[in-house]
Amino acid sequence: MSPKAGTLMANVEEDRANLDLGLDYGLGVDMTARQTGLSGSTDEKSAELRRRLSSRTDCDSNFWAFSELRRRSGNHALFQYPAMMVPELQGALLDDLIAVDDDISLVYDPFSGSGTVMLESLYRGINYYGSDINPMAILLCEVKSTPPEVETASNAVSLIVSLAEASASCDFNFPNIDKWFKPEIKNGLSKLRSAIVDHPNKVSRKFLWVCFAETIRLVSNSRISTFKLHAYSLDDIARRETDAIKVFKTVCEQNLSRLKLHWSKISERPNQEAFPDALLSSGPVSGVWKASKLADVLMTSPPYGDNKTTVPYGQHSYLPLRWIDPIDLHDGFDPFLLGSTSRIDTLSLGGSLRFADQARNELCTASSSLANFLIEIDHAAPLRKKTLSFCRDYRESLMTISPRLKLGAFCFFTLGERRIGGKTFPLVDITKEFLTASGHEIVTTIERVLPGSRKRMAAKNSEGSTMASEWILVTRSWGGYERVC
Repeated sequence: MSPKAGTLMANVEEDRANLDLGLDYGLGVDMTARQTGLSGSTDEKSAELRRRLSSRTDCDSNFWAFSELRRRSGNHALFQYPAMMVPELQGALLDDLIAVDDDISLVYDPFSGSGTVMLESLYRGINYYGSDINPMAILLCEVKSTPPEVETASNAVSLIVSLAEASASCDFNFPNIDKWFKPEIKNGLSKLRSAIVDHPNKVSRKFLWVCFAETIRLVSNSRISTFKLHAYSLDDIARRETDAIKVFKTVCEQNLSRLKLHWSKISERPNQEAFPDALLSSGPVSGVWKASKLADVLMTSPPYGDNKTTVPYGQHSYLPLRWIDPIDLHDGFDPFLLGSTSRIDTLSLGGSLRFADQARNELCTASSSLANFLIEIDHAAPLRKKTLSFCRDYRESLMTISPRLKLGAFCFFTLGERRIGGKTFPLVDITKEFLTASGHEIVTTIERVLPGSRKRMAAKNSEGSTMASEWILVTRSWGGYERVC
């Protein structure tokens, strides 16, 4: 056993001893033993958290909608990533949890995305561990958690712009580049890229890459109204911006202002001790657990369906990742991820349809809600396979996540229910059933209306209208699978 594994096992033993639950850590959970072994204070934590969450709507029935907040700010707004969570929402959940349990030192998010949970955790002095299969997401999290000082970043921006403006023509290439970038845009981006690659400071360089990625999003021939790569018409392309360096300067000015707000928020923290750590892992949920202890809290928003037909995070990131120097991408970037515009999404939950139908019996045994839903779409084999493929991978992810949590850890899942074949996909009930089968107890569920100004998602996808509401499912994890080692 490695030293890290020994530390994790020691944490598991400490959790067991402190809670004295006598659980069976195999595939079953002795819920009677759990209930009789609980201390009164442990039961009170769940009840108190429910009370606090419920009281949020006593004076404002629409509190959880956060409809008055029109835009993200600070480091939360450095890049337009798909379907970003609402920082104020996750912050409120954390505040209520901290009020109930002040012994929280590690928040875990296996689907980190743009790092919303990460920043809200760090702002509250809590360490964070997160993973994501999309290298663009990990780069964003790195920059948001450890950005350069404002003056350092400003100097770097000035240098890059001056070098790019003074540079002769430059020609960076990758397959099919001319489809997505006009010649003059390609030339300007190539100049910027060359200057950023040569910048000596890695922290500043990564900040510049994020600004560069947002520039690419704005100047490419792909429509910004969708997260999929979908080219404008030739007439629209001819009318679009022709000066990439000018757009880069504007993006950098905006992000420098956001960076200033971030550092201002850091300086206003009541506890000015060392800033908490953000540990990040690039890869799928099933990757190796790198934290030195089990997580005290799980807070995440898993995909609402397979990425190809819901939110194509990988497609949205494809063009920036083509331009960014791989040396600055986390954990050694694998070029295989850019083998096609949809490769990252194919490797994400539900991306492969192989053996999907073979998983039906096991999945339906674990979730009666899924079983009933499949009956409704059985006439459409492609939709059935996509649904089964996603649910297979989703359940496996939940089974991987649970052993990484300390016993009694609170879990917050932000979930949405899309429509498949004209039918509402019951992701909330499916999640509840998958989780209870792996040793979770349900604490409460909160429904919130999605104000269009805050949750940036497509109004429709290829299978119908997307959701108008979200749910926050709150659970506690009590085991059920072998703990991480």
